Amino acid sequence: MTTTVHRESATAARGPVAMTLRFSALSAWGAVRNPAFLVFTAILPVAMYLLFNSLYGTQDAGDGSTLTAGAYLMVSMACYGAIGGSLNSGARVALERQAGWNRQLRLSALPGPGYLVGKCAVALLVAIPPIVLVFLLGATIGHVQLSATTWLLTGLALWLCTIPFAVIGLAIGSMVKPDTVQPVTMIFYLGLSILGGLWVPVTQFSATFQQLAEYTPAYWVADIGRTVLAGGGVPLQGIGVLAAWTVGLGAIGVAAYRRSGKRS
Repeated sequence: MTTTVHRESATAARGPVAMTLRFSALSAWGAVRNPAFLVFTAILPVAMYLLFNSLYGTQDAGDGSTLTAGAYLMVSMACYGAIGGSLNSGARVALERQAGWNRQLRLSALPGPGYLVGKCAVALLVAIPPIVLVFLLGATIGHVQLSATTWLLTGLALWLCTIPFAVIGLAIGSMVKPDTVQPVTMIFYLGLSILGGLWVPVTQFSATFQQLAEYTPAYWVADIGRTVLAGGGVPLQGIGVLAAWTVGLGAIGVAAYRRSGKRS
């Protein structure tokens, strides 16, 4: 009798986990089957890197660090592309919500946090091509020379730090109407990118905007990437800010998913 109870408990515990893994795999496969979307997310950051590097690539970074402008721009544009890919994944959520797919999922064993994990996995998958392509341009056209370990650690740091933007995209897609999700996403995309210093170094902002920038996730994604590239330690303040955005927006995204069966 005891063995049967334990088996039933184990099966129940594996149910949501198995559903989460299966849902993540299916969602990721859907993104991979749409290569046009993956390519589109990489076009803008690649074009901007080529433009900025041709203008400022031979100068110093101008932020008080030891990085060259080419390395500084490489991290900024890789970050910009990864953020765009993660945020724009939320548009697919809005379309699925409109089609009633979320209501069907709510009738399954998939829990709210499992839905969040699955969609974040897709957003992180989409964030890979921009990072890789901009890094390739940095190594060739930008003449950025790093060890294999530093390349790997910098790319991994940027990739993992885009998790808050995957959650932001999910929250937007879960709450905003499908016909307005794209402009709302672009407002967040451009606003956070500019304020976070991806286009212009934060040191050129006024004192007020410099302080405000340190509360944005974009600022810390790029800062952590540059710190890792320069061989420094990861700033704990940055981890705290990114975690706060992830937890806060994650709770909103899960709540919106649970309400999705009541309204479209």
